[in-house]
Amino acid sequence: MPSSYQVTIESISEIHTLTGTWDNKSLRALLNLAEVEDLGDIADTDLLEISLMVLQDLGNQKAGELVLEAVFGDSMRPGVRQNLVDDLQDREPWNDFAEVNQQRGIFIAVCLLHKAFPTRYGTPDALKLRVRFQPLAHSGAAALITPRADWLIRMLACGMNEHAILHRLYSAELKTGEFADATGLIWDCEPVEDPAGTDTSRTFDITASSQLFNTLTARQTFTAEVKMGPSKTHGLI
Repeated sequence: MPSSYQVTIESISEIHTLTGTWDNKSLRALLNLAEVEDLGDIADTDLLEISLMVLQDLGNQKAGELVLEAVFGDSMRPGVRQNLVDDLQDREPWNDFAEVNQQRGIFIAVCLLHKAFPTRYGTPDALKLRVRFQPLAHSGAAALITPRADWLIRMLACGMNEHAILHRLYSAELKTGEFADATGLIWDCEPVEDPAGTDTSRTFDITASSQLFNTLTARQTFTAEVKMGPSKTHGLI
């Protein structure tokens, strides 16, 4: 039986990077792939500056391939990386990438390439939504403990009309059954403390491509009814 929730979009913000990406460990791995000598002598505070200099020295094509290798490793073939570099210079190229589970990685790659080549790559934009879910019955609390990506997307879709791109692309998946692309569509989901919440509500920061949730508005409130059925999708937190 479906559970009902009151959903409140507390805030929506535009972001240009994802928290925790291109940290010191990631930048050292990138420089290692570039075969930078004396890597251990580079101070953490200098890693980003040196990484950008290395990418600029390589030139756009080789730099793009290197960054994609650092992000995807063996999960993306060299030939694909090579052919993808030109596409990365399009507007929001992650939205057009056929492998939905790799769209987040495309965004991460463009974030660094934009810093190295700001005239070639547009400023990467994503949306971070702060959303409070209030179950209208005690039985709905279980889904909030470790929310699944398919559940979150179906909940948020209840606040959009049928013309929203999410409904146009996934009309069947939003209704019932497996939602294979769901985990690729939700890029990050983190619980947050919410002073305005209640004992039974939970609030999350949800990050995704701008085009996915751009029809939602800040302070929007709606009722969502979603059945928590069996799924291969694991909880996000």
